[in-house]
Formats: sequence, C-alpha cells, structure tokens
Amino acid sequence: MFGDAPWPCGPGAVTNTDTGTEKGVTANSISIATGDDAGYAGSPGLNHEMTAAMKAMVAKCNELGGINGRKISLNYFDAGLFNVVQAIQGACDANSFFLVGEGWAFDSNQEETRLGCGLPAVPTYSVSAAFANGKDVFTPIPSPSDEVSAGYYEQIATLLPEQVKKVATLVASFTATQESRDKVVAVAPQFGWHFVSTTIEYNPVGEADWTPFVKQIRDSGATMVYWSGTCLPHLQLFAQAAKANGLDVAIIADANHYSGACKAANADGAMDNVYIRLSSIPFEEADANPATKDYLDLLATSGGDTSMLGSQTASAFLLWATAAAACGPQLTRACTLANLKNTTSWTGHGLHAVTNPGQNHPPDCNMVIKLHRAAYERVTPAKRGTFECKPAWVAKVSGTPALAAALLDANRISQQFALK
Repeated sequence: MFGDAPWPCGPGAVTNTDTGTEKGVTANSISIATGDDAGYAGSPGLNHEMTAAMKAMVAKCNELGGINGRKISLNYFDAGLFNVVQAIQGACDANSFFLVGEGWAFDSNQEETRLGCGLPAVPTYSVSAAFANGKDVFTPIPSPSDEVSAGYYEQIATLLPEQVKKVATLVASFTATQESRDKVVAVAPQFGWHFVSTTIEYNPVGEADWTPFVKQIRDSGATMVYWSGTCLPHLQLFAQAAKANGLDVAIIADANHYSGACKAANADGAMDNVYIRLSSIPFEEADANPATKDYLDLLATSGGDTSMLGSQTASAFLLWATAAAACGPQLTRACTLANLKNTTSWTGHGLHAVTNPGQNHPPDCNMVIKLHRAAYERVTPAKRGTFECKPAWVAKVSGTPALAAALLDANRISQQFALK
C-alpha cells in the first residue's frame, strides 16, 4: 500500500505484448523523463525535492515489479529556470514515453517543442496558461488558466479582514510569477480583497538591496502583500528588509514556500507573517495521514529531501503509473491518456484534497498554515488532517493576458502553440 490504495506497480499477470513500436516502451521497459530548475544560480537546488521524489518512486515501483513487469528508466533534465527549450528537447530526443513529475517555471517556453514531438505530460505543477491547459497534460493538483482554487482568498479575508482591504503584489518580473499574480488580482476581489498596487516587480535573479521594495510597499499604503517567487533567498531577504525597516505586513504565498529549507531559514522570525495555502496534508500531521507518512518514510529511506512539491510529485507519479498499469499487456500513449482523462477524482492515495485531473478542475478545498520561527503552524481549519471545502471555491478566471493568449478551444485546450 501507498497511503489508502495499493501501489500500481507489480510483475503483471500475463505476458506483455508490446512490439517496441510505441515510443519509449518495450515488453520489459518504459522510458520516462522528469526535471526541475535545480541549476538556477539565483536559487541553487531549486525544487530538487521533486526529482528526489521521482527517483524514490521509480526505484520503489521497479522493486515491486515495475508497470506490469516493465522496469522504468528515468531521464532527468535540469532547465535551470531559463533553459527549458533545451530540457524539453532532451526529453523528446531521449525517446521518452511521458514526462512525469517535472516542473519548470518557464513551462510556456516548452510548449512548441513538446507538442512538436507529441510528448504527453503528468507534471508536478503547471504555471503558464499554455501548459496548464495544454494538450495531453494532466496535473494531479490542476491549476488551469481559466479556473482557480479560491478558498484561500476567503480564508485569508476571514483571518485578516482589515489587511485584505489594502493589498499590494510583489512578484518576479517574468511570466511564471506574473501569471500567478494576474489570476489572484482577477479573482480575489470577489472575496473581499482590494488591491492598492499590482505592478511592483523584482528581478528574477534577485536584488542587491530589497529596501526600495519595502519603501514601495509602504508608500502604497498596503497592509498585506501577495508574493509570488521563491522562498530562498528572495522572500527571506525581502522579509528581513521589511523587518529591519519597520514594515509589518502579512505576506501571502503559495505552496512552494512549504519546505524544510524555508522554515529552517526563519530562525530570526523575519518570515513570521508569511501565510501559505495548501491543498495537501502538511508533514507535521503525518501521524494522522498514512499517505503523508509513506511519502516521508520513502524519502527518508532513499536519502532525498522533502517538500510539498515533492509530495505533489509523488502524486503525479502515482497518477501516471495508475493510468499506465490499467493498460495491461499492451502499453500505449493513447491508452494511458484515455485512462488519465477518465480520472475525475484523485487524491494521490490520500496525499491531498480531491481534485479532477481528467477534466482539469482544481480542488475546492484549502487550508492555511503560517510560519512561526523554524516551524509551520496550522491556522485554518483548526482540526488536524482536514481541509475546508466549498463548491464555490472553484472560481472562474477572466480577463488575464495569459488566458487571452492561451486561445482555449471549446474543450478548454490551449491552441496558442497548436501545430499549423
């Protein structure tokens, strides 16, 4: 078992009938690709926990017998943030059956190449509208361009009713964080947020001095900041500059700010005002959730680092492996994709709230946690191991530049990079 369901891996009940004509598949093997941005000089090791999770999941699956007896080989590609085209071309050239558990911040840059070689994807996360609504893309916790899991906005408005009246955004000046900001600005006002500034941006490779950004936030009159970027070193440095200059504002961040390195870096308490949204069970509650414990135990055994994105990677692998295993003795992309499309209720064996990857709908469940010194604390809902859920928390997005550029068709599939 992994979590609340069996591993989708094993020796297989019958002899495989693969002929070797399907890309990346033989009767005895499957080749898949993964990757991260660990080589980014501005944040060395960025999201390496995803690859650690993939390596651990593949090793365990092969130990159990593989996908119906087919052993998995894993090809790794480091995009280093800015080299996505080279990474995706490498995955294509490696004769990969699927992309699985990868996550690249500049994923819009990959789409023309990915579609050109017909490479399907079950990524850890998606950023750009083009990829989040891309053809043959199934994400375990979907984040499409035209919908957003908006419970966080209502929860924060309930927790911080005065602060949400004056919100500023602070994001890196590149598409990945700009698109995240634009979705928040488009939807959060429905839940009581009022923005006083939405144009403050920092250099993606970092700033020598964060004091000017502290001044811009103060001058805007903001009492709360929506942040999109990395925890280390950028958010830490901004928060330290804010503390040193007497700026006391709540900072709202996404799930990538839940990591062991981030909390360990907060010994000085500069990031004590950081609130983080999660759709997954935090590691501090592993004793109440078998899947979370299984993920942590597996990574401890393999020696890999953990993070919430790593947990999502485990879900991505299980989603792909479940769909592939259901194809039986003949494994094809078409069969795997059909099984993924029919997966309309998914929790990663209990790792996270219920999502709908088959139809690309985000979860309607959320929780909020908060940094306090070198620890994360649950804020809402109070009960361990639970989420707060409302159907209305899947909110429609409209009017963002990325959504317009994505050119969604009637099936909500991006045509931005459709083959001519």
